[in-house]
This record gives sequence, C-alpha cells and structure tokens, in this order.
Amino acid sequence: MATKIDLLDVLGVLKSLPDVLVESEASRSRRNAMSRRLIAPPPPGTPLLVSLALALEHTGIYLGKNRVSELRDDGGVAVVSLTDFVNGDPCDVSLRTGTRIFAACDAKTRHPLGTKRAYATALKFAKFGFASGYDFVRSNCHLFTAACAAGIPARDDAFDKLIGSGITSIGRLERVLARELNDGRRIAWCAVARSKEKFHYKLTAETVTRLRLEGKL
Repeated sequence: MATKIDLLDVLGVLKSLPDVLVESEASRSRRNAMSRRLIAPPPPGTPLLVSLALALEHTGIYLGKNRVSELRDDGGVAVVSLTDFVNGDPCDVSLRTGTRIFAACDAKTRHPLGTKRAYATALKFAKFGFASGYDFVRSNCHLFTAACAAGIPARDDAFDKLIGSGITSIGRLERVLARELNDGRRIAWCAVARSKEKFHYKLTAETVTRLRLEGKL
C-alpha cells in the first residue's frame, strides 16, 4: 500500500507541475513589475517569499527580530533567520535561488500586510507542529502560509474551505492573502532589502513627497 501511495503522489506532482509552473511564472512577472521596495518595515505576521529552482517559490511568515516561521520538507515547522530563509538548509533538496526577500503588501500603497492573527498562528504551528505534514502538491509551504494568514487549525476540512481542493499553488495563496489580509484588494510581493540579517528601507525625498500627496504616507 505504501508503494501505491508513493506512486500516486509522484503522479500527482507530475500532473500538476505544468500548471504550477505557469502560475509561478505569472507571479514572478508581477514581482518583477513591482520590484520597488516596501514603504515601511514588515510587522510580525507578514507573509514573506523567496525564489526556488524551477521557477517555484517558498513562503513563510515573518515573526519579527529577523526570524521567519516556515514549513520544511520533512513536515516540521522551523523558526529560521532571514539568511537561512533565503538560502535554505544545505541538505534541503528544494534549492533556493533567490537573493531577495519579498513581502506581501497592498498592490497600490505598498504597505506590508502583517497581522497579529497570522503571527500568533505561525507561533502556534512552530510550537505544536503542522498536523497536515508536508507534500509538494497539497500540504506545502503555501498552505502553511495561507493557514497562518487565516488563523485556521491544520485540518483538512478547514483547508478545503480556505483554499479549495487540488493543488495549493502560489496563485491560490495570493487570493487567500488578498481576502484575509487586504479586504479583497489585490496584493503584490514587494522587495525587501537585507543587510547583515536586518531589513532596511530607503525612500528618496521625491518619493516621500509624492506618496504624501497621494495620501499613502
């Protein structure tokens, strides 16, 4: 039976991979178009993203103090540094290729979308575990990030209501984040600069003046 289950998992990955790659490439294109930085530091509870090999993504929840909660390939939830979030574990098979961290923000204002609920749920999963474990197609890092944003327990019925059945992809995560964190408004992934394990921001005087005139600061 174990062999049959493993084979089904592999077939599910192969079948879903083309759709996931197309959606991931669309998300990457939007990130490139929105390559500007955030206008404020991300608060604890903000979803973060880095790139993986094969044009895929890895997501997690920022906990503050340069720490990130993430679902690992072994099904465990780890609290890691920003550098480890970008670079990954040397023994991790999902090679992380990104040099920048992106944070979920409102697409119009570039304000980061962090909530106390997402922060508390990410801490809970880090302490008690993610009951659904890990699989590439369904219970992956995007499902973990969506569950934190929605503040739901790790139950299959709750996940079905949150994200639907089938593949848990970056596009589905983005729709959940828009609904749960941004009142249904579109989200974007804005680049966050890193310097010695710390986030930093730099806005020109011209940008600050424009944002104030637009009522965004």
